[in-house]
Amino acid sequence: MKKLGILGGMGPESTLLYYKEIAAAYKRKDKNGNFPALTIETVNMYEMLGYCKAQQYDKLAEYLLQGIYNLEKAGVDFAVLASNTPHVVFDVLEEKAHIPLLNIVEPTYQAMKEAGIKKTAWLGTGFTMEQACFKKPFVQNGINVAVPNETERALIDKVIAEELEFGIVNEPSKKAIDGIIQRLIDEDGIEAVIMGCTELPLMYSNEKLPIPVFDTLKYHIKGIVDYMFKE
Repeated sequence: MKKLGILGGMGPESTLLYYKEIAAAYKRKDKNGNFPALTIETVNMYEMLGYCKAQQYDKLAEYLLQGIYNLEKAGVDFAVLASNTPHVVFDVLEEKAHIPLLNIVEPTYQAMKEAGIKKTAWLGTGFTMEQACFKKPFVQNGINVAVPNETERALIDKVIAEELEFGIVNEPSKKAIDGIIQRLIDEDGIEAVIMGCTELPLMYSNEKLPIPVFDTLKYHIKGIVDYMFKE
């Protein structure tokens, strides 16, 4: 089976989710009930976010490539970025890496396409909500993507950075984000919501929303495990 490399630490809580969910899914699929072969390379979340906020994308790509090269030296067959945000330079990383990289956005788009969704919302860090590249595969294929307004984006970003990145789920914060989703339903007519941050599932793991939820982490993991078993 193929050995996986995870570029993680962006933040640690979502990297833990990746490891746990990949291991469980692989064990269910393996005929002998084995766990997967994988290596995790941790990068500094704050350095990564600093490059993003400063729009220093060349430095961001250079920094992440060093982590990918370390994974290559560890003998992995393919690699993933355990976060949505660094996918802003995914095309550059994919071009310069010597191993395949699996994109986090593409499997979510495919699932939404199969479900017949025509209008969705993207929730994530302030950075990802403001970057067109994350919405590109949806928009190019006829799926309209709405985002919260500036005040709402700031609130969601704060909850992710100050709470969810540390594994903290506060009920008042969840109610505030629930309210944002409901406003987008009422005013923008969204039919689904994309959890475009790998920490957001911590808040919605056991919760029901009035519209379908498409979790980028969930679909990424499914694609990863399928690829590990691919002939």
